[in-house]
Amino acid sequence: MCSSPELIESRQNPTLKRVRGIAAGKEKNTLLLEGLHLVTDALGARAGFEVILLDERTDPHPLLDAGADPELMRWVKGGLLDGIGGILSSPGVVALATPPPAVELSSLQPGPQDLLLVTCGIADPGNLGALARAAEAAGARALVHAEGGVSPWNSRALRGSMGSLLRLPVVCGVGSKEVAETLASLGWKSVIAATREGQSFKDFSWSGPRALWVSGETSGPPECCADFEQVTIPMAGQVESLNVTVAGALLLFAAGRVSGQ
Repeated sequence: MCSSPELIESRQNPTLKRVRGIAAGKEKNTLLLEGLHLVTDALGARAGFEVILLDERTDPHPLLDAGADPELMRWVKGGLLDGIGGILSSPGVVALATPPPAVELSSLQPGPQDLLLVTCGIADPGNLGALARAAEAAGARALVHAEGGVSPWNSRALRGSMGSLLRLPVVCGVGSKEVAETLASLGWKSVIAATREGQSFKDFSWSGPRALWVSGETSGPPECCADFEQVTIPMAGQVESLNVTVAGALLLFAAGRVSGQ
């Protein structure tokens, strides 16, 4: 059971006010986890929990079974968690945590057919989350989030990833140029998604350890990508470009790192 018998009954409770502030972006290095799925994924990823808030109608046993510390649990009056983050109805459980242990870029020694996803300048958190989800599903070894764009620990990005940002190793806080140079020194072969003028993804050779770079739709690729191989998805009609998540998912699966492809 929860450690504290006191029920949080006011929206002005300091913890609830802090949660709302984090949802508004006031703390960049604190995870706001909404819903049982994300909280249990974070438990599995060894995130450091500060507090777990449960709607008074929520069964705590799935969290306890997943290894949650009952000393960190607090009951909240029904309705007070509604809309506290980005979900209009109550998610049942909301938690604050620190990100999983950091992954160093230099630790990503490539295997013969490994795949990385490198994101740069992705501004929409939903897009970043969906890209992480596609990367995990396609068998990518890790996600490298080059400096710039939205944080992978943004609450909307976490929700959009359906837990992938907590399960995948994530490298972040490194500039694009350093990412490009370090990956090259480790033996990764970088390729960037290009709207036009790249080689068709159907004909492109995905052999070897590959680092697939995708950039924001408005920001475009950084200068360090100028000499990368380019891969393109041919399009019919007058369509100028695909959403970055659609293009990224197609290219990740084209790389063929999933068993049976």
